[in-house]
Amino acid sequence: MDGRTQRRNLAIMTVTWGIMAPFSSALSTYSSLYFLELGAGPAVIGLIGTVSAVTLAFSRLIGGYLADTVGRRILMSLMTVVYGLSSLIYALAPDWTWLVPAAFLSSLSLLYQPAVTAMMADSLPPERRGSGLSAAHTASDVVGLVGPPAAAALVGAVGLVPAVRMMYVGDAAAKISSGILRLFLRETLPSSRRPTVRGGLRDYLSAVRMLRGDLGRAVLITAVGGSVGAMAFPFAQIYAVKVVGISPEAWGIISTIIGLESTASTLVSGILADRVGRRVVLGAGYLSGAAGLAMLTLVPRGCFAGVLAAMAVAVAVASWPSSFAIFADLTPPEARGRMTAVRGLIMGNLRGAFSAAGGAAYQLNPALSFLAGAAGYAAVAASALLLLPGGLPRATGVEGRAIDLSQGTAHPHNGSQVLLQA
Repeated sequence: MDGRTQRRNLAIMTVTWGIMAPFSSALSTYSSLYFLELGAGPAVIGLIGTVSAVTLAFSRLIGGYLADTVGRRILMSLMTVVYGLSSLIYALAPDWTWLVPAAFLSSLSLLYQPAVTAMMADSLPPERRGSGLSAAHTASDVVGLVGPPAAAALVGAVGLVPAVRMMYVGDAAAKISSGILRLFLRETLPSSRRPTVRGGLRDYLSAVRMLRGDLGRAVLITAVGGSVGAMAFPFAQIYAVKVVGISPEAWGIISTIIGLESTASTLVSGILADRVGRRVVLGAGYLSGAAGLAMLTLVPRGCFAGVLAAMAVAVAVASWPSSFAIFADLTPPEARGRMTAVRGLIMGNLRGAFSAAGGAAYQLNPALSFLAGAAGYAAVAASALLLLPGGLPRATGVEGRAIDLSQGTAHPHNGSQVLLQA
């Protein structure tokens, strides 16, 4: 693929992320509290997360195969529009029972996630995958920084439930607009073919056979690392407001500050992934998450600064640029959609289990969900540092050749779902 097409696709992806970012960051600030107001307790919120994660795990299997057969562009465009329609169900929900079909449709529409990962990997050279992805996301994250303060102001003005309903309507409009804009992407799949059930089974069997050595370890470790936070992070806003006792507006201020920090840490972490190495940054990201979650359980009643400090530590190092980079380095282009789906299947089912366990643990004792999440992150960090390759990728000049990640390799320009969410 020529450089002009790569730049075009990266620009469109960055713009669509920027369109959606303010609404997604606003909703992430208050969605769990909104669910609580609609009658869903912590255990129910955990189960809603399970429905979402398990549905997404299996929908990615379909999406991964389609991304590697019919192509990435149309799949991304169409299903982004459907993704927007699911937000309207959240907006109109009279009680928590509507949240279950909303979560199901939202996760089903996200079957296009493997196509996003594949297109981004196709559009970035190996030696710039960490920094390139983080740069693209940083641009949209900067736009997204307006979300939490705007959400806090709206909640203060009209109340939590009406404000969040308005946010979901805006989110739907942003996603539908982004889906239309994605029609202007250039297809990166070299050739398309007709999808069949038999072909899908054959292709996934071949993908599963690839799960050995460095790739197999990378898939498993990053899948667990991308899932374990489901035990704790969805409940952080509830814990801060209901247990520590800060106001919803104060939580909005914290979310704004953390958004600023997260934007900076994503950019720095992506650069470090290309210069220091994927493994070190990945492990550091998981360790910062572990430390932040453990700190949250020690915050005294009414302590705004304590909540802020704990959340700041939790996002101090972004792990996902390294997660994306090492996965892209080790996966050949023609299998990226399917391998993303395989990793997503593992991640989704783990995330579903962790979400349900976190909800149950929070119901017993709120601190338990955060301590369990911290322990999980610490274990994944140790696994990443001990088991993943430690070198940097060599640019082969031929896309699709194996990337050398053996110990001691380096590239002068070098330093991750990660599965990209939207």
